[in-house]
Amino acid sequence: MKQLILISTLISVCLGQAETLALDSLSTQAQVELPSIVDSTDLSIENGYKGYPWGSAFNSLIKSSFTLLLDDSTNLNKTFAGKLGIDSVMVVYAFADSGFWKVEIDFMIKQNNIDELISNYRRLEKNISAVYGSPKMLNQKESGVSSAFADPLNQKFSRASYRSNWNVNPVIIELYLNGNILLPITDLPLFSGNFSFLKLVYYNPDYMHSSKKMPEKEIIPSIFDIY
Repeated sequence: MKQLILISTLISVCLGQAETLALDSLSTQAQVELPSIVDSTDLSIENGYKGYPWGSAFNSLIKSSFTLLLDDSTNLNKTFAGKLGIDSVMVVYAFADSGFWKVEIDFMIKQNNIDELISNYRRLEKNISAVYGSPKMLNQKESGVSSAFADPLNQKFSRASYRSNWNVNPVIIELYLNGNILLPITDLPLFSGNFSFLKLVYYNPDYMHSSKKMPEKEIIPSIFDIY
């Protein structure tokens, strides 16, 4: 009988310790999983970008998993690098007198295939439309030579200009592709460098204010004052 009581007591103690350990584990897990964002309970784009509120001051902390590359107090920009899904990007937070007003995302793209540039643009456009609906404005234009062009002594550009706009009041979203590929692709290009870019911009016009004076309009004299 005493042996049964002893076994029962040991089981109770073990169960109690296990419950305490489980509670401690849950408590620790809850502390680890607390979201590390700025003080904003509403993460919708109408209120800010990824939890960083529109109108935030330049010296306020941006908590991000991306790597901070540049903190430019002269131009009021903060630049980060990281990955958005499958894309490598540079993300620039822009500030005005009224605070944070724009985030500009530059996608790292291959510069030698116009069709691939357009494909990436359409993929992003489709993803954005799945969240915010069809674009309010579309502008698509292609010109220049095709990818089959093959005269290295008479190199020409293949061009694609695509732009889509979404109005998510009060925020405006712009996706823009400026594709310029020099063809044919050769080891001896007439013009060196990258001529294409793919950008995604979120901005809030309510915070698009600057105290810098705009250049005054030049007054052009009337033809009757000259002659």
